[in-house]
Amino acid sequence: MAIPFIHVQARGTYRELGRAVGEAAREQVRASVDFFAGGFEAMTCGRLTFAAAEEQAHAYATCAERWLPQYVDELRGLAEGSGVPFTKLMVLNCAEEFTATEPVGGDHCTAVAVAARGRHVVGHNMDWYVIDAENNVLFDLTVPDGTRIMGIAGAPYLLMLGMNSHGVANVSNSVYSSDNRVGVPNAFVRRWSIEAPTLEEARARGLLAARARGTNHFLADLGSRLWDVETSATAYAFIDRSDAGTMAHTNHFTSPLMAPFEGTRHEESRVRLETAERLLTEGVSRGDDPVALVSRVLRCHDPSAEYAICGHADESVAAAVQGMTVGSMVCDLDERVLYACAGPPCENQYQTFSL
Repeated sequence: MAIPFIHVQARGTYRELGRAVGEAAREQVRASVDFFAGGFEAMTCGRLTFAAAEEQAHAYATCAERWLPQYVDELRGLAEGSGVPFTKLMVLNCAEEFTATEPVGGDHCTAVAVAARGRHVVGHNMDWYVIDAENNVLFDLTVPDGTRIMGIAGAPYLLMLGMNSHGVANVSNSVYSSDNRVGVPNAFVRRWSIEAPTLEEARARGLLAARARGTNHFLADLGSRLWDVETSATAYAFIDRSDAGTMAHTNHFTSPLMAPFEGTRHEESRVRLETAERLLTEGVSRGDDPVALVSRVLRCHDPSAEYAICGHADESVAAAVQGMTVGSMVCDLDERVLYACAGPPCENQYQTFSL
């Protein structure tokens, strides 16, 4: 049986958008915050309590307020709608800044794309802490300038990845950079990028000079352009994979320019990337339907559970550090259709949403 999730469709000011999500997913927001509050020391390898993180989050909030105040306002609306204090939500929206120094159970995401035979399809598996599998929201938001964005994410977060009504997709995934600093949190930078009307603008937004840490911006559009923008807090590399017709990325830097900023040597990320690239190449060569191909890649368990694209919780470790594929999406840019499921896509059926 598919894991249920809430569908929130809203339009208005950023404050109103946040409030609509908070009101619709109040229980889910509170459950996620309680999970993080109870397990934060384990998530940070004993470095930080949740209360200490709330104190430290003030500096990040100040930077976000200066550079991207509209999303601080959206988060305040989420706090109002859910009844959860803003400072606690700020911790969760700085989660990577606090927990990604040494990824224990968190982010092992995989992004894939096909731009071939006139089709443009992008997919993403979100791997994060197990609590989010039960507390997902399908965000369908129309922002003040009329841009509509859609994606699936945990209830307490700003929407960080998905597609928009301009035919642009950004399904970014985390990298672990060594030059992290206090600045605008990654969640806010990603949120800004997915509203961009063009790939050029999405790339520019991802390179916000005041960013706290890096990410990989995984960008595609209806012009058959496939762009990776690998960033750390202070550096970046641009990789154009349009000519290849396929693109994949996991959780490590692939450009030699970014090697000095690599913060982890987790082999499983490299194995997942090799698997995704091979399956995409084979599928395009066979002439597979792009939606079916991308979905199949996201369900893949090869070569083993430890290195699988479709991730499942390791129940031999504490719940606070268990990671899994908490949600999956496939974006058909041509049809403006998003397929989304909560939890691992091998066990949960994609639901269809039209943009």
